[in-house]
Amino acid sequence: MRTTVQNNSERSLSLVFVGLLLLTGSSLWLAEGHSFSGSWPTVLIVTIAGAKLHLVGMHFVELRHAPLALKLIFDGWIVAVWGLIIGLTLIHG
Repeated sequence: MRTTVQNNSERSLSLVFVGLLLLTGSSLWLAEGHSFSGSWPTVLIVTIAGAKLHLVGMHFVELRHAPLALKLIFDGWIVAVWGLIIGLTLIHG
């Protein structure tokens, strides 16, 4: 018999998985160039990728149970790489 904690955890992972599928679909739609021009599709796609990376790290790598310092380092790395890519994209746009 499953416990409530296991059911909630499975439900949470299922919702995160569906969210990841929706985010992937939206980034694919943006990548196909639907009425967007300039560097904005890249900005949106990289932002979606950062959100997906955060979700995977927290829920599937289980960093949500890690010490706060490790979570901050992980999220800081995501923000730093995101900022670097966005900055270079907008400069060279």
